[in-house]
Amino acid sequence: MKAGVLLGANQMEVRDVEEPTLSNHEVMIQPVRAGVCGSDVSMYVGHRQPPYFPFIIGHEVVGLVTAVAPGVTKVAVGQRVVVEPNYTCGTCKFCLSGRGNICPNKKSTGVSVPGIFADYASVPAEFTWPVPDTISDADAASIEPLAVSLHALLQSGARAGDTVAVVGCGVVGLLLIHVAVAKGVRVLAHDRFPEKLDMAAHLGAKAVNTDDVAGLWKEENVSTIFECAGVSSTTELSIGSAPRGSKVMLLGLSTAPASFVPLRLVREGIRIEPSLIYDHPGDFMEAIRLVADKTLSPGMIVTETLPFASIG
Repeated sequence: MKAGVLLGANQMEVRDVEEPTLSNHEVMIQPVRAGVCGSDVSMYVGHRQPPYFPFIIGHEVVGLVTAVAPGVTKVAVGQRVVVEPNYTCGTCKFCLSGRGNICPNKKSTGVSVPGIFADYASVPAEFTWPVPDTISDADAASIEPLAVSLHALLQSGARAGDTVAVVGCGVVGLLLIHVAVAKGVRVLAHDRFPEKLDMAAHLGAKAVNTDDVAGLWKEENVSTIFECAGVSSTTELSIGSAPRGSKVMLLGLSTAPASFVPLRLVREGIRIEPSLIYDHPGDFMEAIRLVADKTLSPGMIVTETLPFASIG
């Protein structure tokens, strides 16, 4: 089969590889449309390393089931499905306590096991979800990052009528705005790129372009700040500008140290909470439901579609 293979930093090509085999409790899918995640880009440029080279990356996908292992009943051949690409073990203390998103035994498609930028991919049936025909390919391929944003909003406890701030209007930030607005939450969007602020405004956020976010967030009674940019400077901005009594949700994956003043956090009751991927199986089920009933349309953030052959 053909696959998009990462050969090293900034080196990728479409080449012939062996088709994957179907193990117990797995299904084979033929990808129809795949999204490019920031983690894919990070691996491509060499900021993150795959377990080996050459390696197939990619994990945001909608596809058709072409085969199922004996005993699999969750999906059937011919069904259209999306993949929840983080496979928790289900037996460690974190999985058993409802915190599978930080499972130390987790396997991730396109990160620790071969991905879906290929003609075919084998995935666990437990983490494969049927999607109705009423959901477009663009929406279906965007359900995985939508689940990340949905998880963060639900975990934050933000409710209709609250005002929150989103720092960083990339895919996760924009989808978080989309979910929040749909749930009646008022959003202030902050980004240094005007085109991203335009997209945020189109999704219903109030675009913010000011050096005094601390003053604005206090004036607007912001209760939660979602840091989605994933760099140390925006982490420091989010924590340093958080109003008294507010919460900072960290979604961005910065690898650089960030500084804050503990005394201020303690005196002003500012909480910092991480939000990593999503909970299995609830968040994916809810994301699919919200797209199926037309509450959300995550595919609207897609800006360009390219043929598979161009991946190299």
